[in-house]
Order: sequence, then structure tokens, then C-alpha cells
Amino acid sequence: MKPNLEVRIGALRMKNPVTVASGTFGYGQEYARYFDIAALGAVTIKSITLKPRAGNAPPRLVETPAGILNAIGLQNVGLDAYLAEKAPFLRKHGATIIANIYGSQPDEYCELARRLEEAHAADAIEANLSCPNVHDAATARGPALVAQIPERVAEYSRALRAATKLPLLVKLTPNVADIREPALAAQEAGADGVSLINTLMGMAIDPETRRPRLANVIGGLSGPAIRPVALKMVWDASRVLQIPVIGMGGICTAPDAIQFLLAGANAVAVGSMSFRQPDAALQIVRGLADYLEHHQIPDVNDLVGAIAT
Repeated sequence: MKPNLEVRIGALRMKNPVTVASGTFGYGQEYARYFDIAALGAVTIKSITLKPRAGNAPPRLVETPAGILNAIGLQNVGLDAYLAEKAPFLRKHGATIIANIYGSQPDEYCELARRLEEAHAADAIEANLSCPNVHDAATARGPALVAQIPERVAEYSRALRAATKLPLLVKLTPNVADIREPALAAQEAGADGVSLINTLMGMAIDPETRRPRLANVIGGLSGPAIRPVALKMVWDASRVLQIPVIGMGGICTAPDAIQFLLAGANAVAVGSMSFRQPDAALQIVRGLADYLEHHQIPDVNDLVGAIAT
């Protein structure tokens, strides 16, 4: 008998616990040439804003030891183009859609969520409160990232919860002293789950020119280098939350994904590994199934939080 791979994140049903990290998979079109994207638990799309964004000036990507620094700046096609062109493609291919959204104020997030729900263009909403490389995120009220202030996480989450009936995920930043505080704020404000983690803030300098390698100066670090940090934050958050956690950060293989499940994640997302190996997420789905069969574990949910300490 085949093991059960289905998981639930609130009302969101995923055929397996593997999705992709927003910004690393586009809108699924580029990857559909390599494999059936409907075979994933969900496709998490690149962040959508109300209006199209050109993003930051280049250079916007820098390779680092065991990782990538990016300062794309949320370049995206905008909501209208997503609804007209991207969502129909994903629906045609049978993908479950987690729509990552970004705005500069709560009302922008709410409008995005409402319109996505009305158009049946998403199966869940992932609110990006934690992008580290957009200038318009800065406010006079404190740090540039909403996700660094638990009270603001609660404010945005509460507004979104009132705006949509879709399952609501809140994507949080690792650039905090204690991940449990914003995670609990999201839970108490009605979120159905949290996504951990977004990228770590970092930078690189060219010794010859003495200039930053990114035009934006700082960027977000992703890749295997951040996996231990992400794993520990998933473990921290899952121990105090009653809502599910989607774990991400340097996941490259099925054993990586299994670590996150054991630490308390209910699902995982594959990020920059998809650049190197386009079908990495699919291979992780297969690797999880093989692991469960080998260890005679009937249900992938039995792995969640099953770390032996």
C-alpha cells in the first residue's frame, strides 16, 4: 500500500507536502517544459502587486559560497496580467495555486486577496511581509520589514483575514531576534499558517572596484548556506504554534525536506535549487515517497515534529 502524501494547510489540500518558494518558479510556465507542475503539492507564484513592477536595477544576482544573493525588487507582471495570462495557464495545467502577494499598505494586500479570490485565481494566499530588497517597504514607523514588528504582522494579517476566505499564509523574515513573536502574532490575527523563512539579509563587495556587487547594495541570501538557520527557526516556531508551518531555506534534496518535517514543518518549499535542477521539487516528492516506503511509515504527516531529542 502506497503511503499517504496528502497534507492540509488550513483548508488548503495539497496532494503532497512540496511546493516551491515564491520568486524561484516564476508562474510555472518556464518549468512546465521539464515536468508536470500539477504533480507538486502546490505552485507558489512569484509575488504579485497591484501594478506591474520593473524591479531593481542590475546587477541583481550574485553567486556566493553555497548560495545566491538576490535583489530582484519584486519585478512582476502585475495583477491584471496575472489574471489574464498566468492564472489561466496554471489552471489549464491542473496546478494548485498559492498566490504570493505584496503591497505597501494593508489595503493593497486586501484588494489583491479579494480580486484573486473573486477570479478563482488562487487556492491560498501567501502574504509577503518580508521582502528584504524593496525600497518602498521602509516607513517612518520602524524597520523596513513589516515582519520585523509583531504588532504590524498582526495588523496586516487581521486585515487580510477579514478580506478573504481563502487559506492565509504569512511569510516571515529570519531577520529578527525571535521568530516566535511574529509567528504567534500571525496566528493570533487569524492566519492559517506561516511560511519560514524568507531570505537572510546580506551583501557582497568587489575588492577590485571596491563597489557593491549588487546595484541595490544589499540583497537576500538563499541556498544551502541558510538551511541550518531556517531549520532552527522552523523548529522554534512549530513548538509554540497551533497552525501549520511551511518550511523553506536551502532545501535541495528529499533528506533536506525530511529534516524540516521532523523539525515541525507540515510542508516544504524548494527555492534556489530549482535554478540548478529544474525538476528538484518533483524529485523531492519522489524521494519522500521512497523514504516513507523504506521506513514503512504509512503517512507523511507522521513525520511532522517527530524529531528524537
